[in-house]
Amino acid sequence: MIPSEQTGRKALNFWILVSIFLYVLTISVLFIGIIYFVWSIVLIIQSIISAPSTDVAHIIVQSILNFLSLFVEVMSIFYTVMLFKHMSTTCSIPFVEEDEIKDKIKELPLISVLVPIHNPDFDVLESTIKSIADSNYDRKKIQILIGDDSEKNSQYNNKITSISKKYDAMYIYDSENFLFKAGMLNIMLKEAKADFVVFLDYDHRITPNFLRKSIVKLLKNDNIAYVQAKVNFYNIKSKLQIWEAVMYAQFFEVFERSKNKRKKVIFNGTTACFRKTVLEEIGGIPTSTFTEDVDLSIQILTRGYDSVLLDEYGSFGLVPSNFPLLLSQILRWAKGSMHTLKLRWKTILRGKMSPYDRLDLTFSTLLFFIASSMYLTISIYVIMFFTGSDAIRLPTENFPPLIIMPIALAVSYQLSAIIAVLFSKKGREIEIKAFDLLLFFLIALTLNPFTVYAVVKTIFRRKAPDRRKDQWNEKVPFIPVSIVISLLGVGLIVLAYFDFMSTNQSLWVVLGLLGLSLAATFPVSLFFYLTTRHNKPYFERNNKRNTEA
Repeated sequence: MIPSEQTGRKALNFWILVSIFLYVLTISVLFIGIIYFVWSIVLIIQSIISAPSTDVAHIIVQSILNFLSLFVEVMSIFYTVMLFKHMSTTCSIPFVEEDEIKDKIKELPLISVLVPIHNPDFDVLESTIKSIADSNYDRKKIQILIGDDSEKNSQYNNKITSISKKYDAMYIYDSENFLFKAGMLNIMLKEAKADFVVFLDYDHRITPNFLRKSIVKLLKNDNIAYVQAKVNFYNIKSKLQIWEAVMYAQFFEVFERSKNKRKKVIFNGTTACFRKTVLEEIGGIPTSTFTEDVDLSIQILTRGYDSVLLDEYGSFGLVPSNFPLLLSQILRWAKGSMHTLKLRWKTILRGKMSPYDRLDLTFSTLLFFIASSMYLTISIYVIMFFTGSDAIRLPTENFPPLIIMPIALAVSYQLSAIIAVLFSKKGREIEIKAFDLLLFFLIALTLNPFTVYAVVKTIFRRKAPDRRKDQWNEKVPFIPVSIVISLLGVGLIVLAYFDFMSTNQSLWVVLGLLGLSLAATFPVSLFFYLTTRHNKPYFERNNKRNTEA
């Protein structure tokens, strides 16, 4: 056996062992979580039964607060179990790097590539269109469509028209589209001539073989509705941008590779090839939320269709380069995923899928809610402190049960980031240092409190997004907001001190941990704002226009 084969076999054996370990960990956390939940329920009920009749009001308040906080804790355990399960599955799948396209197609079918734009940078747009025209696919079989809903400007329109003519692309202009990206895609879809349609963000340059390899997968199985390729970025220069690249790596390397085993991959919003007939069957691209990609995935997968992952990079795009832009993007994702779950939970429960796939699809839409739930419980713990309510959980002497939730979230998040980075290193795209993982954890902690605002706001939202009333990436006054969050954290630390000095001592650890994480919000936000404020919005050269990336 040659050395390279020996190294490859050792690496494969290592990942199989990691997969087995994570699977055992998944079962263990699930088992312990069930015991924790049932035992805590029993203890809460016992406290109600044994309470003196003279203290009815207090015991009612205490019980309600314990049930609410326990529910959120169980959600975090559910998050941890599902995350460990996805990590275990992705580690069991060997990384395959294909240098050549082995599947031969006698005749390539026509393919339509839809590129929606809104006030784009001209150079970035042209580089994307050029990557499509230069791809390893018969140019005569590629229909390129550029859909534009920017404000009317003759000089601007002439420039886009010039780019379109240069690459033989169809330019569709409709300034009356008020349904954001999804609305523009629907307008373009009517002009698409091919049976296979690619959705591509205007700032994503496709790799040469993306179109061909996507078509190969679709032609193999008629039940595959779409092929989603992995994406990466070509403007990564700061730690903040590296963090977002790692976040995308978590999504693709941990979640999507795992979902690919069951053929239930989620559409990422760009760099995916669809069957047009499936899109027509569901009535086009849904326009009810800010995350049309998740909504579209749900409506397709719940009809019994499959979706697969192209386990290599299909495009390289641009990532937000400063803190305000990143925060706005994260908040849009949080609002969109929560709104989608609010609208489609019945669709998921009734979907033509296995019980596990329905559970996993629900988990995918709950990610932002679960991540922010740790901070939603703060109000519960504060009320418990001021009402003198006990945290009724498992009887432990040295390990406060309430810290299970923050520990579970922190450990599972960090471990998934490590696995994502290691798999990305196999693809030789992300180069980071071990210390950076701690920095990424701090960034995640900083962004999480802001998502609480997005989640709560979306719970009460009824209307679909409308450009005349809504912003694609909502601007947040993060400096004053982060100051308020940090002051709240300081307040929790003070409460933790008083709880520690009291006879109760059931809340001080969790209050202290949550307080420290909140207190760090302002200094961390300020640091990344100051270190990235001079960065241009997305790219080195621009025409001072914003993007809907």
